[in-house]
Amino acid sequence: MVLVRRKRVLFHDVPEELRHLIPDQQNGDTNSSAQPDPNGLYRLPASQDRDVFYIPDTGEIFLDYETYAARMTFYKLNIFMCEVTGKGNMDFFTAMKSEQSESTVLHARFPEQLKAAVLRAVQWQIVGRLDHLVEAVFDRFKDRYFKGEKIYVDVQGDKYLARIVKVFPPRNLKSAVAAAASTAPSIKLKLKLSTNGTSPPVNANTIANGVNGINLTPPESLSPGATSPGATSSTSKAPSKYKPSPTQRVARSYPSAASGSHVPIVGSPLASSVDGPDMKPILDSTNGTSSTPSEPLIHTVGADLKLSLEEAVKLDDPTGYYYSVQMLGEGAPDTEGNLDAPMSTGDKWSGTEMEVTCTAMSRDRLGFNKALLKRFLKDALDRTNAVASPWVVKQQLAEKYGIETQMPEEVREGVEGVKKLDHEKRRKIWEDREGPPNKKRKGMLTDEEKVARDAEELKKQQELERMEVEADLAARRAAAAKKRGIRYPTEDMDVKLSDRDRKAGKNLTRPKFEKNVPFGKSFETFLMTWNFLVTFGKALNLSPFTLDEYERSLRHSLVELPCKIICDIHCCLIDMVKERPFERHCAIISLMELKTTDSTTDTPMTSGEHEKEDDWQVEIDELVAALADVGVSWETTMPALFESDVRDGWEPVLVGFLKDYATTETFPRLRPILTHLVYGPSPPLKDDESEAGSVVEPCHPSDRYPSLPIEDKLAVIQYLCDLAMACKPIRTALESAEVDLTDLRKEKIEVNRERKRLAEELSQVNGDANGSNTTAPLTTGNLETNAKALAVADAASSTSGPNSDMDLDSEKIDASSDVTSDFGGSSTVGNSARNGKDSSSRPGPKSIAHAKERAMAREKEKEAKAAQASHRRKDDDLTKLDRRLEAIEREFRQIMGLSRTRPLGRDRFYNRVWWCDGLGSASLLGHSGNVVYGTGRVFFQGPSEVDQEVMEGREDFKSEILERRLTEEGEDGTLGSGEWACYSEPEQLEAFAAWLNVKGQREFQLDKTLKLWWDYLIAGMKRRTADLASAPQSSAMATTSSSSSRRAGRGKAEVARESYMTWTNKRR
Repeated sequence: MVLVRRKRVLFHDVPEELRHLIPDQQNGDTNSSAQPDPNGLYRLPASQDRDVFYIPDTGEIFLDYETYAARMTFYKLNIFMCEVTGKGNMDFFTAMKSEQSESTVLHARFPEQLKAAVLRAVQWQIVGRLDHLVEAVFDRFKDRYFKGEKIYVDVQGDKYLARIVKVFPPRNLKSAVAAAASTAPSIKLKLKLSTNGTSPPVNANTIANGVNGINLTPPESLSPGATSPGATSSTSKAPSKYKPSPTQRVARSYPSAASGSHVPIVGSPLASSVDGPDMKPILDSTNGTSSTPSEPLIHTVGADLKLSLEEAVKLDDPTGYYYSVQMLGEGAPDTEGNLDAPMSTGDKWSGTEMEVTCTAMSRDRLGFNKALLKRFLKDALDRTNAVASPWVVKQQLAEKYGIETQMPEEVREGVEGVKKLDHEKRRKIWEDREGPPNKKRKGMLTDEEKVARDAEELKKQQELERMEVEADLAARRAAAAKKRGIRYPTEDMDVKLSDRDRKAGKNLTRPKFEKNVPFGKSFETFLMTWNFLVTFGKALNLSPFTLDEYERSLRHSLVELPCKIICDIHCCLIDMVKERPFERHCAIISLMELKTTDSTTDTPMTSGEHEKEDDWQVEIDELVAALADVGVSWETTMPALFESDVRDGWEPVLVGFLKDYATTETFPRLRPILTHLVYGPSPPLKDDESEAGSVVEPCHPSDRYPSLPIEDKLAVIQYLCDLAMACKPIRTALESAEVDLTDLRKEKIEVNRERKRLAEELSQVNGDANGSNTTAPLTTGNLETNAKALAVADAASSTSGPNSDMDLDSEKIDASSDVTSDFGGSSTVGNSARNGKDSSSRPGPKSIAHAKERAMAREKEKEAKAAQASHRRKDDDLTKLDRRLEAIEREFRQIMGLSRTRPLGRDRFYNRVWWCDGLGSASLLGHSGNVVYGTGRVFFQGPSEVDQEVMEGREDFKSEILERRLTEEGEDGTLGSGEWACYSEPEQLEAFAAWLNVKGQREFQLDKTLKLWWDYLIAGMKRRTADLASAPQSSAMATTSSSSSRRAGRGKAEVARESYMTWTNKRR
């Protein structure tokens, strides 16, 4: 509902002249002149037809143009507000359009399966504040789920998307219904369903009276060999998984009346069902015999807000429900209307069905949270302004979801009772405080007092009216002075490039991405592991290295030249993780268990090139036998590794570590990796390698690790990083980071305060110097100018006047004596006598004035120099404070990177921008103050699934957004979810920054962050480009064989000179 000054807009009624022409169907009026046509529309006779003015958006009818124009002028004033979003300063039609648009998005985001249950629960609720109602509804439904709802299921510590296929209520609920119904066996029960197959609301008193005090004896098992939680039977167990046939419903057997079961009492909500149109009554005879089994109404008791939360949980415990869920794989189609449709097989659990409880289930927090629930209830509910008015579901939604719109009699009586009590309370307060004294005083007032009282009230009324008129005029003036239009920054996809920007030469298409990121689909793992190793380098005792060096070290395949980066990465990680407890030979045990399941591989192949090595058909027994002597006592070997610079023998230590820490469940690629490390193809029989790989034989891990696929190398490092995250040095670094952040924030506040003080002093000094008539700004040039002016004044005074020639000698003689006498000194008679003058003569007035001017000039010069020095010191202090603020920002980025790596921002299409330099133990500046880099690039990640759903949820997605993405991102510039790209040249980043539109919220923040780190970004890119240009070009990285030994030796020498081979760990 559109609001005006926080009140709802009231529409005009049908004019009196036309009201008699419209039939009143509610009162049975059939005397109207209007008759319905075959389409049900009422049309007037031609004799009574007349022209009117009509507003389609409001349905108002006006007889004259003046009234119509006045109403349209009122609607076009910018005084209306959208009730859903709270945005104001809009005209009526814009506010109504905004409200409809936001309401559509809101209803699309809120789960459809929850709408009917939530609205039925809040119907006729008497709650003062909407926030209290939201809290109550959220607490009731956060652990209650419904059929067809999309949820997340926790399986082995990971969450997977699933859909609820069927809901099974707890058995104690059914037994409570049966026990309660045994007291009234002669009552005939029929189920009353609304048009959409749901049950009408029930009274809370009926629920409480029909369930409390009943012996909850569990019935017989729900299915053969299965019982619900809480059953006392010792011969049956609760089912662990539920896997019905995709084309078949599972029939649950309930006890019949003949076997001693009971039936629900009349009016109990437990006697209804939500199975749909195929539902049949539970009872159809007076003696209580059951006809067809039917499930009770799901969550009706627990969702009743008339009961307290404790009572609702006691009667209808949400943890007692079992849910049959069907797992959805990645890219699974939305088969909400057909729960039995086949699912995608792209995921490990895709298509499988499980039976779980609410403890292992959760909803998407973006689809069900208190903020969204409050917006939904605010849009769906209505309430009058009267005291104790209940919340009522709007008529349209009530009809859609089959909710009762007639207020129950007990609710009406409760409302009237609350109103009566409130009225009595208000009347008593008024009588106690103001009622009787005022009445007595009014009766005793004289005529003069009454006149004075009336005059005072009139004065107050006039003052109030005057203030209202002034406030209205001020508001109109402010609205007229304010520029109309959209307030920027706003939603990015609502911002379009104007003709003015196009004429100014602003780029319409974003610069093209570089999509050739290293290792393709494994790039995210590659970047994540590098970021962990560099960020926690101090805790790991590992020196930083660039992303390019990390990439080349992973691609290194020469056995004769070991790579130091790879050696130290594994050694440092293993040295940290070895402090954690482990189970000896757990990998061997898991492999033997894998053998019993007749499973050949643990996970499907991710790449076709891996299948060849995994197809060596090495049996588990052979693999276990080969692993028996590898990596024995690897813990005692670790100190010797760090003592040598070469780190020889770290590969067997890795195999021993995996034997004692990894299992096939925690590390799915365990068997293929161990097989590759301890087995290899036989050496070629001839010079060529045409027969290599035909025979498999045991090998040493040091010879086999360089040829390990890069995806498996990354999998091993990622597994080690995951184990290291829980180690004490990492936890200590995270805890100390919080303390350091607090200290930095305090220091930043102090530095900003000191900088503000110095800036104010400098501005005050400069302002005084510029505004003074006698002094100029304190600069060296001004001092020189003043000195020259003083010399000119001396020369002018010496040559001015009629007696200048006669007084010249006396002025030269008495110059020194004038100065000393002015400052307390004494002149001697001998000075005048030696020059032929009388001792009683005195210097002339010109000499005295000249001496005073020179003394004042010297004093001013001294003051100016002192002020200039003070100004210079303050300016230097201000520069130091600015440098310290920059250092604080760099330190803040370093420490914040320990807890979580955050992107620089997102563009208009939700692509995330990543820059991983200067995080954790890696700094942006070297020891000499030069900029250093880690990645030297800016990476872009495609929008997440949530962001993609937000874009697709817009009304203009298909009509406008898709076309805009094609135009503004280019044909090959669109990134999907999980895809990566980058910019490696400064020119590309400058063009991207020019492409950003700061009128959008996301790009405004992104542009602000880019400007903050711009100098470091550009300097890092330039230095990386220079390093790549000066690096030796080696072709021996990917091969170990050569047709010529001389070429092979030259290739190895070139590899040994590369930066990743010359890297040394300075922290060990």
